[in-house]
Amino acid sequence: MQYSFTNPDFISLLVIVLVSGAFAGLLAGLFGIGGGIILVPALLYAFDELGFSPEVTTQMAIGTSLAIIVPTSITSAWSHYKRGSGNIILFRKLAFPVVGGALFGAWLGDSLSGDALKGVFAILTMLVALFLLRKNHFVFGSELPVLPKLWGAGGVIGMLSAIMGIGGGVFFTSYFTAYSLPMLSAVGTSASLGLMISLPGAIGYIFGGWANPNLPSLSFGYVSLTGFLFIFPITMFMAPQGAKLAHHLDKEKLKRWFALFLLLMSLRMFYIVYY
Repeated sequence: MQYSFTNPDFISLLVIVLVSGAFAGLLAGLFGIGGGIILVPALLYAFDELGFSPEVTTQMAIGTSLAIIVPTSITSAWSHYKRGSGNIILFRKLAFPVVGGALFGAWLGDSLSGDALKGVFAILTMLVALFLLRKNHFVFGSELPVLPKLWGAGGVIGMLSAIMGIGGGVFFTSYFTAYSLPMLSAVGTSASLGLMISLPGAIGYIFGGWANPNLPSLSFGYVSLTGFLFIFPITMFMAPQGAKLAHHLDKEKLKRWFALFLLLMSLRMFYIVYY
């Protein structure tokens, strides 16, 4: 495809990517997630249409998504903390194991094939959707577990999130609320931990892809500079709007609609990979 603002196909593709970025930013503020669960499929589609090598398309979608989540998570976390929603003590306890898990996840992401990564993304997205659709919340206890268990959970969530190219908020929010942490506090803390996943994860994908001969122009390893510069301003703008809405909207109803969307998206990715 010709990269030109006079090319209707390129303009249509740009609109799709920007709308996805706006949606991702809104979700970042609303649910404390990084928005990568929306960005990765959109970037996969865009990079395929732009003619990127199939050898690097999936890793680039994941790496670029994580890079976009870095400023988005900062904006979202700050918006929540200004409104008093966020647990700084819990954040400090989890920051180190989450970073370690994210670095390990980025290494795994570089080691797996593109189709394997798509399959992992589709499976985990479907599990997230089914988890969000359940009527009864899981309750693991009335207080958070002891530190070793907390570190283990943080490391696993960091690893899975870096493999998927997401900020981990959808995992952390569910985990925290299962231990009776108030929803707004869970969302605010999850938004902050998204930075601890996205920053080391993006760095891992940059170094992992640095010497790959199939990279397109204007790439830093598996991070597309063009994709990052186009999308991150709109995600940063929309994240505070989502944080405002989080204090006013019926989030349970929104969760169900979001879950149905994720379910359809995961089925589509299964179809792309296996048919």
